[in-house]
Amino acid sequence: MTQKKAIAAPFTKGINLTNWLEYKRADLIDPDYYTKQDFMNVKKLGCDCVRLPIHFEEICEGIADYTIPEKIFAILDKVAAWAEELELYVIFDFHNATHIGSQTSTEVENLLTPLWTQIASRYKDATKYLIYELMNEPHGIEVPLWNDIIGRVFKLVRSIDPNHYIIAGGADWNSFAAMKTLPDFQDDKVIYTFHFYDPHTFTHQGASWCHMERVIHIPFPYDETRMPALPENPTEEEKQKFAAYPEQGTVAKVEEFFDQYVAFSLERQAPVFCGEFGCFAPFADHEDRVNWYTIVTNLLEERGIARTSWDYYGGFGPFSMDRFKIRAAGKELKLLFPDDLDMDIVKALGLNCDLK
Repeated sequence: MTQKKAIAAPFTKGINLTNWLEYKRADLIDPDYYTKQDFMNVKKLGCDCVRLPIHFEEICEGIADYTIPEKIFAILDKVAAWAEELELYVIFDFHNATHIGSQTSTEVENLLTPLWTQIASRYKDATKYLIYELMNEPHGIEVPLWNDIIGRVFKLVRSIDPNHYIIAGGADWNSFAAMKTLPDFQDDKVIYTFHFYDPHTFTHQGASWCHMERVIHIPFPYDETRMPALPENPTEEEKQKFAAYPEQGTVAKVEEFFDQYVAFSLERQAPVFCGEFGCFAPFADHEDRVNWYTIVTNLLEERGIARTSWDYYGGFGPFSMDRFKIRAAGKELKLLFPDDLDMDIVKALGLNCDLK
């Protein structure tokens, strides 16, 4: 039987360029953390899209009316120029706090409205390669309330800018269940987004920001002979993760998610987009990680679903963990392109391995 495909997005595959415009005040941001060469390198990998997480809430903290500083607009203007020159789509992603214990404020519209008014007004006539993502992973907010908010924000942005694609994601961390309840925007330039990190026990093993520090060396797929022992004096959360993993950690369980994304896309007659997927590398077996990326990438490609993996220089990225330089003389170092790439991961992500 022929595999059904989603409605095509304007781009196909890319990567998240993280740790630049996130979790810092404007005065602490290095304007040159990423350069045009980085964007050129991403293009060499075969990407036609970059997702750029921007923590506007932190950037604009304490500034009247959430006015975006000109320093930040100068960076975004530069990125927009690179996007046009390189013919590389760039997503301006309104990022936000996503650590355990965080939650989206019920008053978030008071932040989204002035910020998106500024962004849409500035870039409404800019390159077609810019895309707006209204908000990353809303969570801890009631689904109906979020749907009302994003509906109004979408209409606001579209009233200012009739030209650019707009990405809309559901509550509950951009879950598919919440995405299905989003308004039908009846817009020919809307893209619905979801994130995919299943099984979470595998993809986030060792991650301190979600209380997984002691859940490490988890195999994928589940293999009883390779499973580590429960941590000493395990928490209830750790017990639950280990107990559920034999069912959650199978290839069949991963595969069962993907046809529903296509069905939704065809129902709405709009593209769907996997804005994040990835596996935290430091505590995962390399072969298992390659296997997981290969499976997920193939499932997305077979269904024509656009994707941007998480992330680039970080712990989820395509660079070798054996050569992962984290700090020298108190300053974080970038890895070298293409020297420090893990070509097994590059291949598993469906990217270009011929970089000579």
